[in-house]
Amino acid sequence: MAYTTSSDRPFKQKRRIWAFWALTVAFVTFQLIAHPSFGSESLFLTLLAQFGTLLIAFGIIGRIWSTIYIGGRKNSALVTQGPYSITRNPLYLFSLCMISGVCLVFGSLLFTGIFTLLAYLVFRYTAKREAIYLSHLFAEPYAEYARRTPLFWPNFSNFEWGQAPVISNRALLVTSRDSLFTIAMIPFSELVEYLRESGFLTMAIVVP
Repeated sequence: MAYTTSSDRPFKQKRRIWAFWALTVAFVTFQLIAHPSFGSESLFLTLLAQFGTLLIAFGIIGRIWSTIYIGGRKNSALVTQGPYSITRNPLYLFSLCMISGVCLVFGSLLFTGIFTLLAYLVFRYTAKREAIYLSHLFAEPYAEYARRTPLFWPNFSNFEWGQAPVISNRALLVTSRDSLFTIAMIPFSELVEYLRESGFLTMAIVVP
C-alpha cells in the first residue's frame, strides 16, 4: 500500500478560498458599521482613493500578466520567467495589491493595514504549502529556482522576459472574473457612503 504525505499532494485551494470569503464578509461588515475619520470632502481621503484605484489597476494588470505566463500549466510545468522570475508567487503578490487598493478606497489606513496583513498571512501560508509540493514535484530544478527567487516579495534584479508564453483563454477568464469581483467592492463602498449620508445607515465606530 502506498502512503502519501502533505508534500505528495497539491495544496487544497478551497482552504484559501474559504479564508478569503471570511475576509470578504468581515470587509463588508466593517464597511457597514464603520466610517473613516476623514470627512467625505477631505483631500487626504480623495488621495487615498486615487492611490487605491491605481493599486487595483496595477494588481489587475499584474494578475493578467502572470496568468499569461502560467496559463494552464500550474503544477505541470515549472514556470520561471516573466513575473515568475522576480517572485515565485506573482499572482498572490498582485492580488495583495488589489486588496490593499480596495481598502484604501474605503479611506482608512487602519482598515487597510489590518486587512492587508490578514490577506498577506493567508497568501504566505498558501505559498509555503505550495512550495513544499512543488519541491517534491520538480525536485532539484525547483530547489535551484527557490534559491534565486523570493517566495513572495519581488527581487526585480532577477527579471527576465523569457520565451513567449502560450496563452490559456480559460485561465484568463478565471483571473478576469476574480478581478471583476474585487472591482465590484468600489461601487459597493460608494453605495454604503451614499446610504450613510442619506441617513439610511448610521455610524457605529469611526476609524483612522
